[in-house]
Amino acid sequence: MKKSETPKGLFQLGLISALALSLAAFEWTAKEWTEPAGWSYAKHNLLEAELIPVHSPGKPLPPIHAIGVAPEIKAKPIPEPVPAPIIDPNFDPLEGKLFKLGFVDEGGDDEIETLLIAEHMPHFDDCQNVLNRGAERICSEAKMISLIQQCATFPKHLKEAGVGGVVYIEFNVNEHGDIMDQRVLKSAHPSLDKSALNALDCIPKMTPG
Repeated sequence: MKKSETPKGLFQLGLISALALSLAAFEWTAKEWTEPAGWSYAKHNLLEAELIPVHSPGKPLPPIHAIGVAPEIKAKPIPEPVPAPIIDPNFDPLEGKLFKLGFVDEGGDDEIETLLIAEHMPHFDDCQNVLNRGAERICSEAKMISLIQQCATFPKHLKEAGVGGVVYIEFNVNEHGDIMDQRVLKSAHPSLDKSALNALDCIPKMTPG
């Protein structure tokens, strides 16, 4: 019986096809791919991040020193000389004498406080001092105060009631040295006013200033 030759023929046909494909593979021309103009290819997506500059603290500013400014010095205006007062020829320096007599009751001896104010004090003969008018005035005032304190009496009923005060008296010394025009400028009590006026009678004649 004769065997069929079909399988052998198929084997040969397949071998020939395989060889043909192998030869075709060796003869195949490989072409290099190039990137077209105007196109770009990136393997990975690019991420853009904004970088914020880091501000490092700068050097501190130098301290500000105050500059001393000398104050403006303004010259003081020179005052104009005060003109000398015009003396009235009819002015009497002996007028306007002010006498203050104070009655103080402190429970002991009666003390009379006396104050004399005048433009030009008259003086007593035994106090006259031509070379030193200040000493002359002090001596005359001391003697007048002593005389008034010796003559002035504190009213008994006011002393018992504890009443006191200050009496202001004005008087003038005329050209003969006598006291005149006595009057009360400020009253403390009628009885005290009367006692103060009576005390002036003890002052002897004075030399006008």
